[in-house]
Amino acid sequence: MFEFPTTAARPVWIASYPRSGNTFLRILLERVFQLPSYSIYYVEGMTHRDPSAEALEEAPRLPRNWRERLKGGMGGVPIAIKTHDLPTDGAPTIFIARDGRAALESYYHYHRKFAFEQPSLTEIIAGACQFGSWSDHYWAWRPKTRSKTLLIRYDELVAAPEQTIQKLAEFLKREPKEVALPEFNELQKKSPAFFRRGQNTDYLKQWTPGQMALFNELHGSAMTDLGFAFEPTTASAGETVKELAHSAARLHQLYLEQLNNLGTFETRHKKEIQQLESEMRQHYSEMDEILSPLLRNRWVRLGIALGAVPPPASEPEPREPVPKPHH
Repeated sequence: MFEFPTTAARPVWIASYPRSGNTFLRILLERVFQLPSYSIYYVEGMTHRDPSAEALEEAPRLPRNWRERLKGGMGGVPIAIKTHDLPTDGAPTIFIARDGRAALESYYHYHRKFAFEQPSLTEIIAGACQFGSWSDHYWAWRPKTRSKTLLIRYDELVAAPEQTIQKLAEFLKREPKEVALPEFNELQKKSPAFFRRGQNTDYLKQWTPGQMALFNELHGSAMTDLGFAFEPTTASAGETVKELAHSAARLHQLYLEQLNNLGTFETRHKKEIQQLESEMRQHYSEMDEILSPLLRNRWVRLGIALGAVPPPASEPEPREPVPKPHH
């Protein structure tokens, strides 16, 4: 059973855009290197479902204060932690890159099966989803030039995991164990909804010419930098741009609704605290009226002085007002 170290720990990020092989890599680390693997989206106290955790043999949760405990510098215990977020430090990183079309196609189907948010495929191509633009994510991490970063391509990870293991061993400075490597078919049988396809080329048949044109316009430079060949197209993205305009209006409306809900919650919460403090003050006032005659009794005062009678509870200081959120 994996346990987060009690001493200082240092992160080794397992970074990727969603649906790029992050979970498959964590399975290799777990089986081959016996390396604890965590996720910033799977923390103690969280109750939402995490399909990637269900795909692992062991999926320990990060402690609530895990960020405060990642202060070990280079001398701390290395902890592998999954993230789809943008980089926040210069810690060692294993970055998994997948053909952007396959990643976005898979991410679209992931939303259909697991997510509350239901963006369209065009919105996902444009980056109007939880983790934003595929190419913006890639450029933020800069895995080809970032120091202490190992770049792994998804195709190599799935098709030739033995080669990936050698790269991981050199990067992590850990000896791999002789174990049976998981095949993608094995993982697919265990969790067919999560592991949909190994080599996914559905986009070639399912994307419209406008969606392909939009992808090339937004992500072509990142695809070229990674060495992925992409489909040239002479199609116009006109209808796709219209769809995005409607999507932008919808997302803006959702944003306004969330702001309104946040303001309503803050107001209601503040009123509840004020009501509770008022009731507590009334309660202590009534107790004081009852206890005051008794406290004037010299025998009671003597008992309090000798410790035989507990002193009356003092009224707590009122809480500071709840700060308003910054919009």
